[in-house]
Amino acid sequence: MSETSNTKLSKKSGLPPGSLVHIGKSRSEKIDISLLKYNSETAEFHNCADIMELNSLVDKNYMNWININGIHEIESIEQIGKEFNIHPLVLEDIVNAEQRPKFEDYDDYFFVTLKASGSISVKNIMDVQQISFIVGKNYLISFHENKNELFQKNIERILNGKSKARKNGCDFLAYLLIDTVVDNYYFALEEIEDKIEILEEKILKDTTGKTLQEIQKMKRLLVMLLKAVFPLREAVSKLERKESELIQDSSAIFFRDIYDHIIHIIESVESQRDILSGLMDVYMSNTSNRMNAVMKVLAIIATIFMPITFFAGVYGMNIENIPELKWQYGYLFFWSVCIASVVLMLIYFKRRKWL
Repeated sequence: MSETSNTKLSKKSGLPPGSLVHIGKSRSEKIDISLLKYNSETAEFHNCADIMELNSLVDKNYMNWININGIHEIESIEQIGKEFNIHPLVLEDIVNAEQRPKFEDYDDYFFVTLKASGSISVKNIMDVQQISFIVGKNYLISFHENKNELFQKNIERILNGKSKARKNGCDFLAYLLIDTVVDNYYFALEEIEDKIEILEEKILKDTTGKTLQEIQKMKRLLVMLLKAVFPLREAVSKLERKESELIQDSSAIFFRDIYDHIIHIIESVESQRDILSGLMDVYMSNTSNRMNAVMKVLAIIATIFMPITFFAGVYGMNIENIPELKWQYGYLFFWSVCIASVVLMLIYFKRRKWL
């Protein structure tokens, strides 16, 4: 797979509404098209070379799940939009990988877009990609930024006849796919929680700034996760309330279950953010305590050497009539006084519990 820099939203500046411009990571690979059509008795999976082959395989007597991996080929997206009579504004949102998760109803179909969390790299960077769904009476079209295996288990269960989707409509299939995306958030959240637990153990031992950098990275991961999940709550709430006639009563209760999961994830993310804020405070306090300990040692050393410096200053003056200068034991006397002053100060510091 070939990727270059991101295409920014500013590229759409001045264009009329509904203009299709791919926003996101620039890609050059050919989009991947597949079709899974099924009913209660049978299921078939097809890899399609192009949109024309796809159209020849779609059967209105089946439930048709069309999966598009790749949203960077604008011509192909436009062609799909014409075949299924999809509004240009919806197509514009599909090719915008930075689109905020949302739900919209268009009578003949409804549109849902959301973010899917991926794995977290060694550098604590989470791969997030956009997934969009167009759900009609007997079809569902899913759009991915790139090819992935996120829904592979759903495909296998439908083909094996083990999925309830075989006996339900495309609204139920939409529930299964959205539920898969939401459940995938738990894997990312658990991974972040494990990393935070490691940070809790390291934070009191670390004497460098690496732990602080890791805390900041964890905060960014949680913000990314929250930005993906928080607006999805509103979208799923609309699905639960059946704001589209295509959603059956039997499916609405399942969307309510997804809504509960989203609320739980949001609460968990907020809880982890609070923990990270506490870790930040502990780290700063620990750093300050270490600095104070260093300053304390330096202050004690400086205080100990103050009388020695005083004695050295007195006996270092160019005055001839200092009695001890010509005394046979003057040098020994000087060091005895210096050592005695150090010992007395150490005893004093010890009694005051400064040492």
